[in-house]
Amino acid sequence: MRRHGIEEGHGAFVEGAWYIIADASAVGKRPVAVERFGTRIVLFRDERGALVAARAACPHRGADLSLGRVVGGAIECPYHGFRYAGDGRCVAIPCEGRSRGGGEARARGAGDALALTRFEAREHRGFVWLWWGERRAELPPLPWFDGMPPDERHAHTTSVAWDVPFARAMEGMLDIHHVPFAHRPWVPGVGALLDPYEVRVEGDVIHTEGVLRHDDGEPWDGRRGWKFAIEVRFPGMLRLSFGGRMAGMAACAPIDAGRTAILARYYMPVPVIGRALAWLGLLMEFWLIQPGDERVLASSEPRDADVEACRFVRADAGVLAWHKMRRAWLKAQRAEGPRRLPVEAG
Repeated sequence: MRRHGIEEGHGAFVEGAWYIIADASAVGKRPVAVERFGTRIVLFRDERGALVAARAACPHRGADLSLGRVVGGAIECPYHGFRYAGDGRCVAIPCEGRSRGGGEARARGAGDALALTRFEAREHRGFVWLWWGERRAELPPLPWFDGMPPDERHAHTTSVAWDVPFARAMEGMLDIHHVPFAHRPWVPGVGALLDPYEVRVEGDVIHTEGVLRHDDGEPWDGRRGWKFAIEVRFPGMLRLSFGGRMAGMAACAPIDAGRTAILARYYMPVPVIGRALAWLGLLMEFWLIQPGDERVLASSEPRDADVEACRFVRADAGVLAWHKMRRAWLKAQRAEGPRRLPVEAG
């Protein structure tokens, strides 16, 4: 099927990849719900404190398990009290009663019919990572960025939801030449000429770097202008560097076909006040600057990113590199045949 000249997969989710879906510190004694890939997912901790990610719908009658509670490392349905252990097994059916051989014993006999549909999830660097794709014998390692601070002592994390499809959101993340116009009130004096500008691709990593400067008709002298570097680990992780001591990263994941979740973290390696400065930086970024990006991207036509509906220029090379990688990834997905998602964690 083709829409607007794009091969099948236009607007599809990229499978076979790790996505950051939540701040791990938000998952404590109570279950937490997130929606990703059009699926409601419940996050909780088992009796050992290990993270569990599962489909939020109770296997019994579909109640939202995130509205329940965690008892002894098992999540309890808020509707009928069925309990599910971290490995997915149903371990209690209160309505059966102990005197009738029910409860835990009968739950064990229910087998897979009353088992949670779990996802492969990891906790690393203070984030919850979800593997979206079929189970493999060996999953690839979690992606990260070289040179990032070794811990989160001087960092702050925040999350937002954009009413923008995932591919559009990633276009916005990789676009730098909009800054002098879309963010003029917050970054006055930044030039509109993008020169020099370089994009290179290494495996599933896209590197872009360059300088925004005023067009004075002269070659760049190595000093003037606003230097930046953006590194993307496909499909949705970015590291941003704009000079100075603060480092930043962002992770995008589809909520559904039309919305995107963004988790962002700033690091400010300054003793005592570093975390507060990182918090302030993110506050300015997502309360003042980024709403303008969301507004423009949400109003762009067509709503879904469509490379054939646009007329790209040299400054869009990073965006095009991401789209090229996405199309290759989706083509490989189609070649592998029908999928059954989600696949229960092993």
